[in-house]
Amino acid sequence: MLSILQILKKYQDEKQKLKEEAAPLASVGQGPAAPGEAQIKQPPPVEANFSVFNAVNREIEDERLTRVREFYTGALTWARKIYSFELKSSAEFRAQFLPFVEQAVNVYSLNDKNFLYQCLHDYERLEDYVYCHAVNVAFIALELGRGMNYPVGRLGELFCAAFLHDIGIVPYMELIGKRGALTPEEFGRIKEHPVKGLEILNKLGGEFSPGLIEVITQEHERMDGTGYPRGARDGEIGEFAQIVSLADVYESLTHSRPHRPRLTPPKAVNEILNQKAVFSVKALKNLLERIGIFPVGTWVRLNTKETGIVSKNNQGLPLRPAVQVLFAENGSKLLQPKIVDLASNLLISVEECLESQYNPR
Repeated sequence: MLSILQILKKYQDEKQKLKEEAAPLASVGQGPAAPGEAQIKQPPPVEANFSVFNAVNREIEDERLTRVREFYTGALTWARKIYSFELKSSAEFRAQFLPFVEQAVNVYSLNDKNFLYQCLHDYERLEDYVYCHAVNVAFIALELGRGMNYPVGRLGELFCAAFLHDIGIVPYMELIGKRGALTPEEFGRIKEHPVKGLEILNKLGGEFSPGLIEVITQEHERMDGTGYPRGARDGEIGEFAQIVSLADVYESLTHSRPHRPRLTPPKAVNEILNQKAVFSVKALKNLLERIGIFPVGTWVRLNTKETGIVSKNNQGLPLRPAVQVLFAENGSKLLQPKIVDLASNLLISVEECLESQYNPR
């Protein structure tokens, strides 16, 4: 972490740089226009109210996000090991992977929103999406499990089960990477992967937790009986499987696939709510409350035409998050971002959800 002296120096350097950038703008539009020249309209003044407190907070948050990215990269390494069958027995699995699971639950509890922000980034390499999907679903399921007040041990079991939920898909990698829609025959083969996942666990020998077996075999079952492989209904589907089922669909919709582009989080939630009968009501409630319609890190445009990033969700008010406004209504970057909490500013609302890579300029 940077020392307070380093932070102060960065703060002073940034303040000086912004003064220098603002100086040319101050002269634009001053004085009468020369004959034949149009008067350039000066943009509205943008607040430049700096504080050392903001500089310190920014440095702390940047460092936390860096640590989250490093841990996330480590999680992807584990996904490659697991889905490449590098662990040859249940004993290796318990000795090597389970300590990582325990660490992941503890690290996540300190950095939850940063992890969710990272999980909603689109895949850097589409060919790695099986590994990224496994990691993302595990962290999303972990957030839903926290909403159900699971103790730490049960959260670890849920995270582990979610991490391995697609282990049976490995024999079908060529099919799932296909560009374009699957034929009915191809989809029929893909639907075999829950059974194949159980076979893979059996080959490792030893005992695995009931929650892990439940998720691998039931994750594609649906509450109304329309899922597979058994067409199980409500009371026949375990709670872990209900959670991972929703996390899996939400993650899939909000990320690119070889055959389709991703949806923005609000469109993904709308898609899920259009078929809400297939999901657990309890899991859905937690998705809306814990992750929200506009998750932390989502770019949004307000009805004031200002643009910013969602910084906090307000419980019970999924459409009214707090937003860190970064760009003014005319598109100019604010020298000092401001927080607008829509829960207490009822005349302001989210007008549009934007792609995270969106550049409002």
